[in-house]
Amino acid sequence: MATTETVHLTLDDVYSLSLDALVGCGANLDNAKPVAESIRDAEADGIRNVGLNYLPHYCEHLLCGKVNGQAKATFKQTAPGVVICDARNGFAHSAFVLTIDEFASVALNNGIGSLCLQNSYAAGVIGWYVEKIAKRGLVGLAFANSPVAIAPWGGTRAFFGTNPMAFAFPRADDFPVLIDQSSSTTAKVNVVQAANKGESIPDTWALDKYGNPTTDPKAGLEGSMSPAGGYKGVAMAMIVDLLAGALGGPSMSYNASLFAGNSGGPPNVGQFFIAIDPNAYNSDFAQRAEAMISAMLEQENVRLPGNRRFLNRALFAEQGVTLEYDLYQKLKGYTQAQSVSN
Repeated sequence: MATTETVHLTLDDVYSLSLDALVGCGANLDNAKPVAESIRDAEADGIRNVGLNYLPHYCEHLLCGKVNGQAKATFKQTAPGVVICDARNGFAHSAFVLTIDEFASVALNNGIGSLCLQNSYAAGVIGWYVEKIAKRGLVGLAFANSPVAIAPWGGTRAFFGTNPMAFAFPRADDFPVLIDQSSSTTAKVNVVQAANKGESIPDTWALDKYGNPTTDPKAGLEGSMSPAGGYKGVAMAMIVDLLAGALGGPSMSYNASLFAGNSGGPPNVGQFFIAIDPNAYNSDFAQRAEAMISAMLEQENVRLPGNRRFLNRALFAEQGVTLEYDLYQKLKGYTQAQSVSN
């Protein structure tokens, strides 16, 4: 029986619980640490659905082999501005962390650089990656393809993923400008979790199998996600699929195994990143950017993209987070999952 009890966790507790659960399900520390960091950061940003709520997916996929928790990614520079990383069916987070020094060096040496992760897995919060790029003084862009969720414009059958993209622009004395968005009106995980809880969804989130807006999440999962901005969202999904799938992959959205559930084997999706050294283009880029930001913020009720996340960080760093007791117990169970199964 479900309980209404809750557990209070500090952000350090979130990291430790996540790390222990991932290791308990078969990930080594090199792979588990970056993923645990990303979950802690998602909780700090106030986006639970890709924080602790998503950790069971990672754990189940470790146990069933959909993601390889022992993978050791390899990378090489194949052209002056190109780095290719084979994630070997492991986590995108650890493959990116392994490669970022080389990737940043390529960008600084050439003014611009690209990194392609191949044979990868779900990226999680794509803004997490570009913020790390921006912390090095570089402009960052990221693209991640994912399994089918959005129908092509005029169609009714899901073909493209929710395929997110993110952008981060560094600022000298403040958080970067951070834009992180999917090609759909909301992340698919929000519809999945509404279905699991028996809740309705806004009629702007999903379409049924006939292409009609629906408030029933189960009907939406049988149909497709609503593309953000109509045909423009579909176009964005296609761009991401071509960059992250055709150049990365090897799976495109339409032939990648689903992130939901444990069947289908590794999804073999890809991620594509671009890093730009702004100093190679304009020495006063920072002043121009700040002037634009200041002018925009002169209007009432205007905020910078990503600012809500940054405000949440200070709040949750001080107050911690509250977690449903049932989910806490489930996550604690994963810390011993392999020893129990053995």
